[in-house]
Amino acid sequence: MGKANATEPHHLRVVFMGTSGFSLTALAALLDAGFHVVAVYTQAPKPAGRNYKIQKSPVHCFAEDQNIAVYVPQTLKSGQEESLRALAPDLAVVSSYGLIIPRDMLLIPTYGFINIHASLLPRWRGAAPIRSAILAGDSKTGITIMKMDAGVDTGDIIAVRSIDITPKTNHGELEERLGAIGAEMIVDVIGNLDESLSQARKQPEEGAVYAPKVNKKSSKIDWLAAAENILRQIKAFSPSPGAWCEISGLRIQILDAEIAANGNSSRPAGIVAEEAGMTVACGSGSLRLTLLRPAGKSKMSGEDFLRGHKNLIGQVAS
Repeated sequence: MGKANATEPHHLRVVFMGTSGFSLTALAALLDAGFHVVAVYTQAPKPAGRNYKIQKSPVHCFAEDQNIAVYVPQTLKSGQEESLRALAPDLAVVSSYGLIIPRDMLLIPTYGFINIHASLLPRWRGAAPIRSAILAGDSKTGITIMKMDAGVDTGDIIAVRSIDITPKTNHGELEERLGAIGAEMIVDVIGNLDESLSQARKQPEEGAVYAPKVNKKSSKIDWLAAAENILRQIKAFSPSPGAWCEISGLRIQILDAEIAANGNSSRPAGIVAEEAGMTVACGSGSLRLTLLRPAGKSKMSGEDFLRGHKNLIGQVAS
């Protein structure tokens, strides 16, 4: 049997590669639109949660529920080309997968690999575009659908859609919005694949910025920074894994905050005060902590937390 024609998009044999909830939205949309997803690649199950129990990714669980074959290679660097080739894919769709796809694999699908990337490329190429946009104070971000090449998010741009980032937007909310937009866009792109690919344009290098992977150090709050910068950090890591600090040896995730109206800068940075709830002095200005999670506890307001921890007033957050 010959390859499906791009003019018959619902006959395409599509391989999907993704791991997170963001990518799950796209996979579900493709199936709802009637596209033929023949296999799913996702990251292997790994320890997660408080008890570090081995868990499958959201995409893995969903694909199994849909009776789609699931592949969980630890790496794609060698020995995976034949497995992909055996699936006879016409197209591969990648969304928040987490593994580097070698050049040899990129050449296997008839129409190549298409990526759903959560930024306005070439700004924020790389692993953490949503967090990076919030951390940088960007006023806009969006989704770029791109044709993948051997570079890191350097391929030709097929489609772009932008949205605003407000000062109140956190990572979880922005990821959900972008996930829905990306899902809608990829359905449109594949539904008109010939036209979409013909309109692809070379990605400019001007304005290229990379979004590095984040770690625990990235999410630790430095109270010597300006209140505006710390607030962006809190938004960028909320609701998970949460920006964090320690007060008198107690580790606390800060999930939401706001600039304190008085902007009191007379106290040394990091000093905890009881002002309209729970306020912490910063290098410049102050933040009122409105939602936090102490280690091993449930989420609570800063006011409720401080009510039960009066001993922390006047202590230094670090």
